[in-house]
Amino acid sequence: MRAQNLTLSNFRNHSTTKIEGFASGINVISGQNGAGKTSILEALSVNALTKSFTDAADNTLVQTSSGKFSLDAQFISDLGVGLYTQIEYYTGPPAKKSIYVNNDRLRRASDLIGRIPVVALTPDDKVITGGSPEQRRRFLSLVLSQSSRLYLEDEIEFRKALRHRNSLLGNLKERGSTLPKAQAQLAPWTEVIIERSARIMSRRAAFVTEFSPFLLESYKLVSDASESPSLRYAPMGFDRPGGTTQAMRTFLEEEYARRELEELKRGMSLIGAHRDELVIMIASEREAKRFASQGQHKSLLVAMKLAEFNYLRDATNETPILLLDDVFSELDASRSKRLLELIASGKFGQTFISSTTRENFDAMIDFSSNQHRLFVVGNGAVINS
Repeated sequence: MRAQNLTLSNFRNHSTTKIEGFASGINVISGQNGAGKTSILEALSVNALTKSFTDAADNTLVQTSSGKFSLDAQFISDLGVGLYTQIEYYTGPPAKKSIYVNNDRLRRASDLIGRIPVVALTPDDKVITGGSPEQRRRFLSLVLSQSSRLYLEDEIEFRKALRHRNSLLGNLKERGSTLPKAQAQLAPWTEVIIERSARIMSRRAAFVTEFSPFLLESYKLVSDASESPSLRYAPMGFDRPGGTTQAMRTFLEEEYARRELEELKRGMSLIGAHRDELVIMIASEREAKRFASQGQHKSLLVAMKLAEFNYLRDATNETPILLLDDVFSELDASRSKRLLELIASGKFGQTFISSTTRENFDAMIDFSSNQHRLFVVGNGAVINS
């Protein structure tokens, strides 16, 4: 998949910016802080994933004093099939978001996810290796949602049921309901939580097995160190192996029977896929979150993202678009050089890099060729390309 053209209207600090002819290789978006370079990468993310890779709320993406933003993008698949996306968001009230693909309006935003695979790497992604379990679950969900429609549907229905069940548990706690009365009211939502969680957890367990070889290969490419990272899936935080959907369902049912009174007392759901953990280990089974050095964290993060790229390419039969937002400012000279060499080799398809300086790239990228392009951004506009 490659992006060809992009138009931003009232998006962040871009009033109207139209970019035509993105290069098939590396596209460097250069500019000072606040110039609007990251916004271009964000716009590509919204056109592929329906939201910014920064996870910013839609209403924060609208240019000040404007009541809406719109984004248009043209893509072409590996097989040469064109794809035209339009995203329109109105602040309201009520807020409204419309998504079109080839001029047909999608019924749901989720119908776009997976059609344009995207992998984004930003300095904020360091939470994947060093942050909370929630950040690693988010990583799992984003990769699997882009590679599997069934997984995405399960995630959507699970989250919906979890919201309803938590709200009901909170109300039951306030009213001091007894367990038998609570069980009857919770039963429909409990069944959805168990059913969807069992499928999600089984798929996550399989993913860890599938993803691990990609991680090992990528880590060797970005690090000279001899250690080998590994992954371990911990369903609901338990140190036990994953399993089939039926095995996960049995596990969930047992945990629910054990903790249903505690759930009522605390007013929140304590069973389900929202309690999972992905444990990342480095060097002799030592947990990266606790024991990895700063350099190891950086190598691990880059390796995780390159592995995500290769995994998605295999799973979707489509080359993802790679977005690197201000990444090179966070890496030391050795890691920067190694990553840039990998990208320049052509193994990672079309890449977009935002940076405050271009000096890091001039020595290794020939911007005079048709394969790569440099865009200079200032005050929410492309001022040179």
